[in-house]
Amino acid sequence: MTGRTAVITGAASGIGAACARLLVADGWRVVGWDLARGATEEVLWQTVDVGDPEAVRAAAVEVPEADLLVNSAGISDRAPAADMSPAQWSRVISVNLSGTFFVCQALYPALRRAEGTIVNVASIAAHRAFAGRANYCAAKAGVVALTEVLGLEWARDGVRVLGISPGFVATELFDAGVQSGHVSESGVTGRTPMGRLAEADEIARAIAQLAGDAFSFATGTTMIVDGGWSANGGF
Repeated sequence: MTGRTAVITGAASGIGAACARLLVADGWRVVGWDLARGATEEVLWQTVDVGDPEAVRAAAVEVPEADLLVNSAGISDRAPAADMSPAQWSRVISVNLSGTFFVCQALYPALRRAEGTIVNVASIAAHRAFAGRANYCAAKAGVVALTEVLGLEWARDGVRVLGISPGFVATELFDAGVQSGHVSESGVTGRTPMGRLAEADEIARAIAQLAGDAFSFATGTTMIVDGGWSANGGF
């Protein structure tokens, strides 16, 4: 073991699970916060609803020092803006944005002691609009802004705060969008210059790089990793 501790929210699936596998393989002690238990047995699992600040604070007590926090927990609930219910709006904002803030805040003392790093998982939906996803786009744009503010406030305490905005990733969340008919995989890959979806492991490796020494002078910024999707202005 390297002695390094990472806390990963949403660690049971998708990008969070890929991060957990990668860091465990690299010798990290990984604490996974999720509502479900993931498949990686070496992870110390804690049942945490990141949208519940009391639950987050209680779980943080069990983490006296953290070298890395990856905020990967996220949900999506689609509806046209005119028809979106208060519950649909509130739950997506609660998990994706408020949850990211609550977790950063609760683990800040542990991260400060270790002079650790936070990587917040945003989305290209923070930078480009998607119809039917006002709640999700607003939440992820908020994550980018939050990353900038925390990077500004916590830099002199030795805590770096970075963000990553993945494009379309081959995860359970993407598959659900395809199955519901809200997402066309061929449409996505056709617009993406690299011609494919990202793999969750690719995003996990980018997160590990952001957390490493190669980015030691970077804070308060978010990197887009989308195969060129957001740069493509063609028809």
